[in-house]
Amino acid sequence: MCPYERRQAVVILNPVAHNVPSRKRLDEADAWLREQGWTVTWRETTGPDDARAMAAQAADQRAELVIACGGDGTVNSIANGLVGSESTLGVVAAGMSNIWAREIGLGKQPLDAVQKMAFGERRLIDTGRAGNRYFVLFVGYGFDSAVIERVPNRAKDRLGAASYFLPVVREAMSWRGRPITVRIDGVTRRLDVLMAFAGNTRLYAGITRITPLAIADDGRLDVCIYSGRGRRDIAFHAMRTLLQLHRKSPKVLYRQARRVEFEWEEPIPCHVDGDLLPDCPREVVNVPLSLWVATPAGAVSPIFSRPAYAPPAELSLHQPQKG
Repeated sequence: MCPYERRQAVVILNPVAHNVPSRKRLDEADAWLREQGWTVTWRETTGPDDARAMAAQAADQRAELVIACGGDGTVNSIANGLVGSESTLGVVAAGMSNIWAREIGLGKQPLDAVQKMAFGERRLIDTGRAGNRYFVLFVGYGFDSAVIERVPNRAKDRLGAASYFLPVVREAMSWRGRPITVRIDGVTRRLDVLMAFAGNTRLYAGITRITPLAIADDGRLDVCIYSGRGRRDIAFHAMRTLLQLHRKSPKVLYRQARRVEFEWEEPIPCHVDGDLLPDCPREVVNVPLSLWVATPAGAVSPIFSRPAYAPPAELSLHQPQKG
């Protein structure tokens, strides 16, 4: 059963994303949607803010399904245009890993993905907000953001995950913990922070889980803070995270929270869903039930605690923060 009455879709394609599906595969998906009675509008991005603006316009025009065809950054930008609207975020996977598609069980083939979405379910999930930027997956401060800073976009598009190898090694040799005061739901700790992380979902980089208990619709973010001095602690944390033992470490603080605040003398680099932020927001909050997402019918994922449903009349979606 199709959960979309008017069957109106907008597909926003990032043509320079890594591993973009071929035009033949995209045409197959488009033809199938039209055969099922869908009206499909295709848009291509040409600049960094295009996807968000296109998604916001699609939401204003009451498009039922807005499909991101790109990597996690494209998904993030489109989510920022849809938060608080009735439009539903869908995904045709591209990019290096497309973590959101993997979390909800959408495959890499465009035709299969649109079939699963068209006859799937709509769910409401939380988003996080770092400053004025919303995120679907996570926000990171410190070490991993410094690595992202070192990788040019052209290298990511050409080499994919391999482009991160040398920057990871270089930052691991030079990065040092920074003294930061962290306030988690009002409880304050002073730590030498190597990396601070707040996750709405579980997968990280497609290979491990920094926030393995995160649930995307529980009204909380999972906060994981790695403390320490330098390269030895970084190596220790990396090994234990790959083995999923990091939460037992005395140098890891793991909490579930609605709000996280930071105080520092010198800001550290920050990213949301793998995209660097130009500023370094001091506050991260959970924004409950603020984004509709498309999932396969009967999707079973540990990141969902609520069934797929239509919102009750009294439920008011979060409206995006202005400014």
